[in-house]
Amino acid sequence: MNILDKLLMIMFQQSAESIFFIEGSEPFMKYKDGKLQNLVDEKLDKEQIEELIKIFLTDKDRIELKKVGYWLGNYTTPNNLTFKGICFYQKGKLSVVFYPAIVESYSIEDLDLPSIFIDALNKNKGLIIVSGPRKSGKTTIFNSSIEYILNNRSIILATVEDFIEKEFINSKGIVYQFLVGKDYTNLKEVLNIIRRVKPDVVAIQEIVNYDYLSLALDLALSGLLVICTLNADGIISAFEKIGGMAGDQKENVFRYLSMVLEILISGNLFETTENNLKYVYDFYFNDIEFLKNIAKGDITEVYLKMVERREKGFRVQEYTLKALIKKGLIKEEEAILKAARPNELKKVLSAPF
Repeated sequence: MNILDKLLMIMFQQSAESIFFIEGSEPFMKYKDGKLQNLVDEKLDKEQIEELIKIFLTDKDRIELKKVGYWLGNYTTPNNLTFKGICFYQKGKLSVVFYPAIVESYSIEDLDLPSIFIDALNKNKGLIIVSGPRKSGKTTIFNSSIEYILNNRSIILATVEDFIEKEFINSKGIVYQFLVGKDYTNLKEVLNIIRRVKPDVVAIQEIVNYDYLSLALDLALSGLLVICTLNADGIISAFEKIGGMAGDQKENVFRYLSMVLEILISGNLFETTENNLKYVYDFYFNDIEFLKNIAKGDITEVYLKMVERREKGFRVQEYTLKALIKKGLIKEEEAILKAARPNELKKVLSAPF
């Protein structure tokens, strides 16, 4: 077993969050409580880092790394442990980070999501956004949504990804997985090939900037069903991040969003007193009463209307967390610590009803 596999095994056994290899520093692990721990006292030099990356990068990958400045991908050890990895330059020096990949498969039914969400997966057009911070379950929902569509619909589905996190299998539907940076140089090339392949559904791994946002809106406006993820904690933050990406196109982006947005779900995983994880989320779905507010970018009003219309199926995290705290399933400190809007949660908890 090589040194990388040994250290990744230690990381897995100790349930660490991530492991870092930085030229000029000692390799170290980060734990879930934020603690950092050196693995050895010796600092890594350039030659050691270059030998390390030969373990998980092919010759072609190393050439690409020098060309574009980074590598994203998965690495599986001989004992079948899979880790997400990123290799990049900072201050001209190589750095490598690995963290455990969530490779378990869940059916969309296992995730206990609203039936409206599943209904949206069966539609022919619209935009579905799955949002949340890192390690919040959004990738699990994204992957399960793709598998649900492939297993239940006779369609062609195309994914747009920076790296292949999960290989999907043709079932009732057919899937193409397009890699930006490997299969195609940029999103313009991806859009051109998508228009020629003519898929029914497009799944975008993550909206990371305006180019990806523009791609999602363009495809949804053209009449396709588009599913994507967004790294933002809570529905207000999700809308604000979209507006921030849009820049001087914000007015147009929110107008287009009001025309195509079917679902926006944004949540996080909370540790329960029963030692398991509970997914708690904000849930917006297409409703005519919200369209003017979204078109104007009036996000506060969207949130307030969701609070008022909870009986119709809209959800906001604060009220779910309050119910779970009352049942003794989540500790109040845990809820406040991880809530998307801690101040709003405190107000809801202090209310007599």
